[in-house]
Amino acid sequence: MNTPTPLQAVRAITGRHAAAVAVALAAGFSARPASAQLDPSGIEFVTVGAPGNPAYAGPDNGNFAIGRGSVDYEYRIGKTEVTTAQWMEFFNHFDSRVRWIDTPLFWGATATGNPNEPYRLLNSPTAGLRPVSGITWRTAAMFCNWLCNDKRTDIAAVMNGAYDVSTFGVVNGNHFTDQWEHNPGARYWIPTLDEWIKASYYDPNYGGTGVGGWWWNSINGTNVPLIPGPPGQGQTNAGFTLPNGGQYAIPLMSYPEVRTPWGLLDASGATAEWLESTYVVDSIPYRRIQGSHWGGVANDRIYAASAEFPGTPSIYYGFRIATAVPSSGPATLAMILAARLCARRNRTSSRPRESRRIGIGRVWRGAPLLALALTAAASRPASAQLDPSGIDFVTVGAPGNPGYSGPDVNNTVTGRGSVPYEYRIGKTEVTTAQWMEFYNAFYGRAPFVNAPVRWGAIDRGAGQSPRFVLANAPNAELFPVSGPTWRTCAMFCNWLHNDKRTDLDAVMNGAYDVSTFGYQGNTDIFTDQQAHNPGAKYWIPTLDEWIKGAFYDPNYGGQNVGGWWWNTPAATNVPLIHGPPGVGQSNSAFSLPNGDEYRIPLMSYPDVRSPWGMLDAAGATSEFTETVLNVDGILYRATVGSHWTNTDPGLEAIYAVGGEFPSLPDLFLGVRIAAAIPAPGSSLGVVLAGCWLARRRR
Repeated sequence: MNTPTPLQAVRAITGRHAAAVAVALAAGFSARPASAQLDPSGIEFVTVGAPGNPAYAGPDNGNFAIGRGSVDYEYRIGKTEVTTAQWMEFFNHFDSRVRWIDTPLFWGATATGNPNEPYRLLNSPTAGLRPVSGITWRTAAMFCNWLCNDKRTDIAAVMNGAYDVSTFGVVNGNHFTDQWEHNPGARYWIPTLDEWIKASYYDPNYGGTGVGGWWWNSINGTNVPLIPGPPGQGQTNAGFTLPNGGQYAIPLMSYPEVRTPWGLLDASGATAEWLESTYVVDSIPYRRIQGSHWGGVANDRIYAASAEFPGTPSIYYGFRIATAVPSSGPATLAMILAARLCARRNRTSSRPRESRRIGIGRVWRGAPLLALALTAAASRPASAQLDPSGIDFVTVGAPGNPGYSGPDVNNTVTGRGSVPYEYRIGKTEVTTAQWMEFYNAFYGRAPFVNAPVRWGAIDRGAGQSPRFVLANAPNAELFPVSGPTWRTCAMFCNWLHNDKRTDLDAVMNGAYDVSTFGYQGNTDIFTDQQAHNPGAKYWIPTLDEWIKGAFYDPNYGGQNVGGWWWNTPAATNVPLIHGPPGVGQSNSAFSLPNGDEYRIPLMSYPDVRSPWGMLDAAGATSEFTETVLNVDGILYRATVGSHWTNTDPGLEAIYAVGGEFPSLPDLFLGVRIAAAIPAPGSSLGVVLAGCWLARRRR
């Protein structure tokens, strides 16, 4: 099929379609779901929308939350509490230089005695992700000031911005004089009670799409109480203790499936959190505190609030940051320009022909600016995208990168890994929840679909509906899936390509033609289609795509100076530490009692990620690729990555490539999915239209 060039595709757009263009622009730029955004502060935020939501109406044992939680504006709030790594940067600049700044009681750093770098991370793979406890409300406020002032290192940078430090003090022994609310226009602040409980308990789809309502008994979009326990056993770092205070070393993001309706993590457990709001008891003001904490009862009810003086530290108190929603910048400019162009075009329509031609010329002199604004709006960095498939993808850019040149002790990947196009690849391997939907639709109905060997679901038997349900285990939906054959994985891709239809045709073609599946001769040569169909929306990644996503770093040698890591898929050549979350960096090369290593959920090592953001490329299952290996005339599908219990750390190196027949299941094999970059839609079309129309002034 001949595909029109982008310029050909937009030549039908004329001035009379400008109004529709403006509407498309407005829809394309404003109808975005709330998602995680990495901010210049280095903090990952989620956006909380539904402005003007109804306030909480109960139950409320103590009248702490009734009537609260209505927020009439969009805002952002930290996905997690402030981490050790984020705090250490601030602390190394200002500790001992500024009054009100306290040393944390528990965090992942230690003093060095070196005045040039007073604190460094502990010798632990997850130290940077430990929560910070024991800081006062005032120290937290000065951290917000520092962020407002772009992390400057002069003392003035912490004295004002969100809060005026000159107001900090006490009168009559117990009445603080601190500024009660952040400055109008502050970019970062300590969240208010209304902001915090809305982000934790209000669900914009509580009663169905667009029908909001309040959860109240838990902070994970349900009223079912959380199970206390360490990662892999429980759902919150509260209500239990570990030997040697091990609960304090559990990193943030270790319970990735426990999230609020807006995507907050760790709103339960680790530290309780300071809020900006005050609470007055017998005429004495306190700062509000919300959330359960280490060692304490895992009480996550919306009304389980407490309070403390702003100058009092506690082992149990930390905080997260709130911030304004960034101005839409070039997107808004583009919409304004489009609207102005529409208006001008309409005003010229009733003029005589000559004057109208002049009017059109004046209008389209603005088109290059429109195109420039749209181009800027479309130039987004690679980030995680939640796809209609339900899979979280990261984008791999730097098309045309150089191939890998070594070391390569097995001579398996030299010259590989150069990919001339952008693509997406699963942030993790496919999860139990994602597989279960597929299996419930096709297991026992479609050829080549085999049941997994290990995963987080159980088979209730033929005739049961649904046949597969989640096991009674914490995080079961995030357990990796082992044992699907390559052919089953290919049919999963077909199903995704066909929008998850449930008729049998939906798995028989799309990415791969199932009619080609078979063997010839002595069964050493498979006949399966070797590469996915052109135009496939989802497929099993090629060896080149997988190793680029795991090992190629576009900033290896500095900004935009690309290069290859080779020893681990974690943007370092330092071997990973093997062990459970909080102890190691990879779910490989160790065993736990009762086979509990198989029950460690995906995303349990959130700080171990490839340069593009892939998680779990080391450990859990090794992974199928699409690429065919020919070994002594026998064909295999290439496999990559280390796996549960393997004893060879070299399996995490780039050259550790294996192979398997496409019809054989294996306890240690799973898959992640690759996908095409979504069509840019109206934005690119209008950019191109604007550029072309700018040439048509006459």
